[in-house]
Amino acid sequence: MSKEQKRFFLFAAVILAVTIAVSQLLFSTFFETNSFPGRIISIVFVWLATCTSHYWVMKTVTDKPKAFGRVFMLQTAVKLLLYMACIVGYLFFYRQYGVSFTIHFLVTYLIFAIFEVASILKFVKNNTGQVPGNVKKSN
Repeated sequence: MSKEQKRFFLFAAVILAVTIAVSQLLFSTFFETNSFPGRIISIVFVWLATCTSHYWVMKTVTDKPKAFGRVFMLQTAVKLLLYMACIVGYLFFYRQYGVSFTIHFLVTYLIFAIFEVASILKFVKNNTGQVPGNVKKSN
């Protein structure tokens, strides 16, 4: 495991802990009536999916840099399908908490998505010398 990967997983663990703490604080003080079962499990699920997909993309950038775009889009699609299945499954069993869970899941997803994309862009730039999507103009 490279230094960048260790740093990512350490920072992801810190974000996980902070997200759980803030969620616990908000739902125990402000949203007391909107608390719902499985709140912490949803945060851990998003964290695991983010760490797994990040490791997969980092390995691809290291081994086959030309396949980065394809692998990144594939893992993003797979993650979104898993997230949608998680939300639909939760709504199937706990319909009364649907709005609270969906908003909570969306906020958690956005926190980890922003962190993951920023980390991936930095890693790709450091390992390939260019940011994905930038086109070098030749005169």
